[in-house]
Amino acid sequence: MKKLIMIISIILLFVSAGTVSASDNIKVVINNKELYCADKPVIVEGRTMLPLRAIGEAMGCEVIWVSGTSTANLKNESTIVSMQIGNKNITRVKRTNQEQKLLQTDVAPMLINDRTYIPVRAFAEALDAVVGWDGTTNTVMIVYDTTLKYAGNYAVDTYAGNGERQKHDSGLSTMSFVSPEGISVNSRGDILVADSGKIRKLSNGKSETVEFEPEYITANLIRCYKDEIYVLTNEFQNTDGVKYYGIVKLTNAGAEGIFVTEATYSKITDFDISNDGKLYVVYNNVGVGKTYLGQLDLASADINYITELDSGIKTLAVDDKGNVFLGNTVKGSLYVYNMSTKSLKLFAGADNKTKFVDGPNPMFFEPRRLDYKNGYLYVLDYNVLRRVSVDSAYQAVTAETLAGKVSVEQNPETINGKGSDITFAPSYLMDFVVTDQGVILTDPKNAVLRIIHE
Repeated sequence: MKKLIMIISIILLFVSAGTVSASDNIKVVINNKELYCADKPVIVEGRTMLPLRAIGEAMGCEVIWVSGTSTANLKNESTIVSMQIGNKNITRVKRTNQEQKLLQTDVAPMLINDRTYIPVRAFAEALDAVVGWDGTTNTVMIVYDTTLKYAGNYAVDTYAGNGERQKHDSGLSTMSFVSPEGISVNSRGDILVADSGKIRKLSNGKSETVEFEPEYITANLIRCYKDEIYVLTNEFQNTDGVKYYGIVKLTNAGAEGIFVTEATYSKITDFDISNDGKLYVVYNNVGVGKTYLGQLDLASADINYITELDSGIKTLAVDDKGNVFLGNTVKGSLYVYNMSTKSLKLFAGADNKTKFVDGPNPMFFEPRRLDYKNGYLYVLDYNVLRRVSVDSAYQAVTAETLAGKVSVEQNPETINGKGSDITFAPSYLMDFVVTDQGVILTDPKNAVLRIIHE
């Protein structure tokens, strides 16, 4: 029997040899971390294959090899997946209720250079993981161990824009954006949007384009303090070819430079303004290779360093007491800097344990933007809008999801409706603001604004 299985395996390998090709440029990213293993992925009939043990252990499974039947049993806390060399059938058993299901893959597990290779997508989906392919970077993206708990009856609608990619001012449903990115709201309730560098104002059901000088200043992020508008600019170039960027304040006279510096030596990735008018920044000093939480002195135009940060921290939000929440987009964690105690501590999640998990011990995947309002920290976590309740000791009480399904597809179809059903197209250009109407989210890939509301 053993000899027969071996002969079958050799025949299968020989038959498939013409369709097997090694690939050095394919990456596999699991829960936002790239998988590194000595044996490279191979492509078989258009399917990405990886060594059994490498992919299994990377997804938190115990790998048990049964040599007599050339079968691998891969176990995690909830599921057992069985795969056999040369067999396209996959057996999945749920450990909680012993429910068994037979799945099928296009390409069977096979031996390649004495290694057992298995199809990545089929195995990951058997573990209820989300799998996608990014053709621009040749990356297989996998997200597993996801537990989202949706809050209430939130729905998603289009707030503004008709999806036509052009700059046209009109009523909110008939106007159009080029690429809505940064967003903020002033004390009058006007919505300000950075639209591919231009500034659009949405007020009283209509849109208008805010013109200002100099023309070479374009908007990256917008933050409002009362009725004042502050803009983090994109890079611009002087006549000598030197690139600059900065934070400017919009006035009737144009863009007033609050902080302007050479782009070669530093970068501000986010900023926010406290209730008492203090402007805080996440500031990367390229010259010394360090990232800081800083406060911009509006009188002297200097950035005063408050504390050094991990380089993965890219975003922040200030609460109504002047404390600063910080999001680590690389490590999937949230921190808070307490201005009273002058201390930085972990707020939610854990470094390098990137997951989507709601509940009393929440975990985060890739917190890209933050906003705070009325005792909640709102988090744009990759392509999902979540919020965390905050107690008086600045501990995360529990997390819940308002809208969005986890998806690693780069351009999914986004259809308005129930918050738990919608899939937002992920983009590093996305931003959001919490208003009295609901959460308004920019959708640059579809050239509209969305509103998440009850």
